[in-house]
Amino acid sequence: MNLLTLSLKDLRRRRTRSALTVAGVALAAATLFSLLSFNSGYRLALQKEMSDSGIHMFVSTEGCPMEAASLSLHGGEIPKFLPEERVPAIRAAPNVRAATSILIFSVPGEGKRVDLFYGADDEFPKLKPHWKLQGSWFTNEQSIVLGAEAARVEKRTVGDKVFFPELEAEFTVSGVLERTGSEDDGWFYIPLKTAQRLFKKEGKLTGVGVNVANVERIQQTKEALEQIPDAYVVTAQQMMEQILKLIGSSKTLMFAVLGIALAIAVLGVLNTVLMSVMEKLREFGYMRCVGASPLDIFKIVLTETVTLCLLGGALGVIVGALGSSVADQLIRQVLPYAPAGKMVVFDATMLVLTLVVTVGIGALAGLYPSWKASHASPMEAIHNE
Repeated sequence: MNLLTLSLKDLRRRRTRSALTVAGVALAAATLFSLLSFNSGYRLALQKEMSDSGIHMFVSTEGCPMEAASLSLHGGEIPKFLPEERVPAIRAAPNVRAATSILIFSVPGEGKRVDLFYGADDEFPKLKPHWKLQGSWFTNEQSIVLGAEAARVEKRTVGDKVFFPELEAEFTVSGVLERTGSEDDGWFYIPLKTAQRLFKKEGKLTGVGVNVANVERIQQTKEALEQIPDAYVVTAQQMMEQILKLIGSSKTLMFAVLGIALAIAVLGVLNTVLMSVMEKLREFGYMRCVGASPLDIFKIVLTETVTLCLLGGALGVIVGALGSSVADQLIRQVLPYAPAGKMVVFDATMLVLTLVVTVGIGALAGLYPSWKASHASPMEAIHNE
């Protein structure tokens, strides 16, 4: 009978205790697997959102470049605006392929809904080459293009009328954006001049989104744009770095929770194996009497410990993979900035790392019980008999 067979036989003898221990390890493993997958998936999702925005850099006014750039992705309002007369100089800057004027506002809709309006000019589609539109871009000042989710909520399609009581304005749907899976799906896109009139911001912009011809010369382009009066520039790379710094504290909190889960799992394994050892000290003594060495006893108990952790780790990985959408939603609730794409992305490296960590800490937890068992006294077993 080999060590694994002996370990499994002993685990089956204490099914309830073993099942509870495996469940504790599985919870810790699922948490570890999800957070490791998030750690790599978040950056990929953020990079994709930045890429899909089509904006290599964002020009706004003094004091709010990061805030204004963030608005172009997630909506909101700012206290300062860029004068519209700066746009020709921005478009004339070297290496600028396209520059679109943007005015963004959010308006309370029905119930608790908030409608996000994106005032844009005819340059805007050049920044979104991946977009697929049913219909067309604006045909007149009362045209509106609906994001896929906005169209679903409003139950409108190309040619329909849509009325916004909060703005006292009616538009004709000229186009509907096919679903992109990004923040673009939730916007109402209206002509820039119409947006400026409705929100009483004539001649003002949230900012200007810039797409460059050669990304290798982006720093030179940034320096040229910063020479324009009132213009403050932030690149997509700077935005991403700032956002990653912003979520640093949230990631610390999540990994603190992971640490607690791992500690509980270790204590559970230690308690289960130690109790098993204490109950079997006489049995181990008999095994010593019939020729088992202390190392053999040590191996049996350690194999039992590793088996518990391996079963729990495997179960945790499965639970983590199946519950990825739930983990994604839970993580979004604690993040100050969450990209629209999937943030929990699995790969084989995360799976192996989770199993290695889970089995590793379990093995450490089993060292003392294994040592205790290996020192079972044969004389005590005979005396008790």
